Amino acid sequence: MLNPIGFNKVVCLTNSDTIVGVPFRIQGSMRDLVAETPAEVQGEPDLAEVQLESITLEPGALDTHYLKFDGGTRDGRWYDITANSATSVTIDLNGDTLDGVGEGDAFVITEYWTLDTLFPPDQATNGWEEHPENAGEWIPNGHAIMASEGSLAFQRKTLLMLTDGFGEGINRSATKLLYILDNQWRRIGSAAEDFGNTVLYPDAAFTIRHPSTVSHPTIFRSWGEVDTSSQVVPLHTSDLGQRDAFVALPRPVDLTLSDLNLWESGAFMESAGSLAFQRRDLLFMYDNGLQSINKSADRIFYHDGSSWREVGEGEANMDDAELSAGSGFIIRKYEVEGGETFLWNNTTSY
Repeated sequence: MLNPIGFNKVVCLTNSDTIVGVPFRIQGSMRDLVAETPAEVQGEPDLAEVQLESITLEPGALDTHYLKFDGGTRDGRWYDITANSATSVTIDLNGDTLDGVGEGDAFVITEYWTLDTLFPPDQATNGWEEHPENAGEWIPNGHAIMASEGSLAFQRKTLLMLTDGFGEGINRSATKLLYILDNQWRRIGSAAEDFGNTVLYPDAAFTIRHPSTVSHPTIFRSWGEVDTSSQVVPLHTSDLGQRDAFVALPRPVDLTLSDLNLWESGAFMESAGSLAFQRRDLLFMYDNGLQSINKSADRIFYHDGSSWREVGEGEANMDDAELSAGSGFIIRKYEVEGGETFLWNNTTSY
């Protein structure tokens, strides 16, 4: 079965942060079935070997790929591939188990997006042309990232900002600040290294920051395979206080809050009321059409057990509030004793 292909674009304003994710899988994924019940790798309890039913692989070729189950007891969960032979792959369970996975369960093997594959350095923007038929509109000659002129702060142009998904606390700063210079991805603090193989995970958001020295907007264009199966997103909590998860779903369509299956999946704690001390888990939505650096959330939502509500909007039902395709958002988890991880199973709305 051929995977459907899609396209999406987000305008990245100058002197502004644009919070996005990749709504597609990279093209070339492989679908297969489990040939026999997976087994733990001897001496490595966090690794499991999955036998392939029909596809044949080049040994050692999948170190930049992940495996995602498409059905069964682990539907929507994905695991990093650490090694492969011609007829099997070894995956990192990262504390999970494969209980209930057996012969005939479907899965997909997909390459991770990296900075180099999503934003090739040699295709970075370094100029604009005015639209010949629409005065005042400027067309960039490259992708969403403008190449920098040097490694010093005043020479850097677009920054791509990544935040550690396992960090504690709220309002966390980005842990990786990356930019393109001399046809390579560089990182602030390690300007001599090439960071083009930095992985962009399928459920993680990132920020494209244009300073005021980027004279015109750019466009984040993405395309690839449409994922038509469930997507499980782990939401970590802390016993030290609230904790933010920076999330973007691999969905190429606008989604209403009711489409998310977030509260229904048991991964979002309902609030006792609308007052600040009564609210528990929160969802922060950002407006990429608003020009701002370090922008605050445009809208904040909670769930009262019957429907979505918006902070400051009384008892109005907000189930139909929309997240734009390719946009990133924050889920702020309430403090939980023991720091439990909740698994959000996002089912498709298409």
